Amino acid sequence: MSEFDIASYVSHIEANRSVKDALMQSLKTRRPPYRVSVTDLLNLKQAYFRRKYPEIVPPLEKQQLMWAGTGFHKTFGSAVSSEEYLEQFVEAEGVVGKVDIYEKIPVEVKTTSTPIDTGDLLQYRPTYVEQLGMYCAMVNAHEGEIIIYQRQVEQSSSTSPLIVYHVTFPDLEAIRVEMRRRRDLLLQALISNDPSNLPACLWFNRQCDYSSVCDCQTTSVKAAHEIAGLAGEIYVDSMAGQQLLNKMAGSQPSQAFRINDIVFPRKAYFERRKLQEIATASEVREEKEEYLRSMDERGFLDALRDSLRYGAPGEVQRIPVQHASLADLVQIWQSLPTILRDPKFSSLVERERLPRTFPHYFLRLGFECALTNHVRGRLLAYYVKVPKEDAKLMVYDVTFRNLDAIRAEALRRVELLEKGGVVLQLPKCPTWLCSYCDYKLECGQA
Repeated sequence: MSEFDIASYVSHIEANRSVKDALMQSLKTRRPPYRVSVTDLLNLKQAYFRRKYPEIVPPLEKQQLMWAGTGFHKTFGSAVSSEEYLEQFVEAEGVVGKVDIYEKIPVEVKTTSTPIDTGDLLQYRPTYVEQLGMYCAMVNAHEGEIIIYQRQVEQSSSTSPLIVYHVTFPDLEAIRVEMRRRRDLLLQALISNDPSNLPACLWFNRQCDYSSVCDCQTTSVKAAHEIAGLAGEIYVDSMAGQQLLNKMAGSQPSQAFRINDIVFPRKAYFERRKLQEIATASEVREEKEEYLRSMDERGFLDALRDSLRYGAPGEVQRIPVQHASLADLVQIWQSLPTILRDPKFSSLVERERLPRTFPHYFLRLGFECALTNHVRGRLLAYYVKVPKEDAKLMVYDVTFRNLDAIRAEALRRVELLEKGGVVLQLPKCPTWLCSYCDYKLECGQA
């Protein structure tokens, strides 16, 4: 069977200057110069020095603990909830945040290596309560849950590795008042370059990454937990904890394919076959170093993603798609499936050459449009290496013909991946991907 040519299904590409200009304007004017998060409000002093001294990074050992926690969040969340409720972004009072699980009430998932005393969460983990309280205030929910996973619980121990706390917050407006106070304190400190009015860091004398530059030793403002003090009833929900354990024990690794799997099906084929491996410390280090090297290119992209993600209410949606064993979320922005990509070319590609130059972009966008029944989609292309600032970002509205044929190709690829048959039956990957692919010897693609 001949290769599927997505370019032949592109009927029209229009460069949307109005949307581009509006995006650029929103990046410049929509938000204050410093974007404040819920995490910032938990520790104002660290938030200040994190912005003022971006060159200070945690040691690798601490990073690895953070990555382990992130990995647990994703695995745990997928086991006990569904994709559309995981990592929900919220914004209120000029503050942004990400709720780990938000279906009916906000749920925060925490990992710790230190045993938790179930008797007094406010004493041992007040910041957990504060974080949940702020999320509850942001979504106007009077109750939420904190799920704590204890890594060091022995298998033979009768203590459950999961503890679920149910927490109520009777006065949400008081929490919002405190959030605004902390937000304004941080912004004023950043603008004036003076952190003296910020409360002492909770990590003072506890191997804080910013101990060499902070003023915690001389500050007169003591750390406090006003939001935690606004919590109402806090109790351990043993039944909920057991239900979660049962749910995790009964869950299987997801067999669903994502849209990206059918854009690069050969890569997905080999990744599914590959046994789970634990990355060595050197591999983790290399990956982190590569990330740091690319940070200067990511700044604008991250801001642009934020501009899309935190659009006006109703402007951004994530629509679940489910066909056979394909399950994913499609981002709909201004009523169109929208993807953001960063071609590494040093000059702009002519509009008529885009589908041939970047067929994987158009495959992804075409599949998203076909699976959500949209004739038109939007491609945001940010050219990292183009020197002229106002030429870096291009917005293209792409119209596709014959959505049925595109959808049929998507489902054909899913079926081939499900069968797990001969790899040569799968569509080839782009040539540029083959040069550094881990599976090129097994694949045999020239």
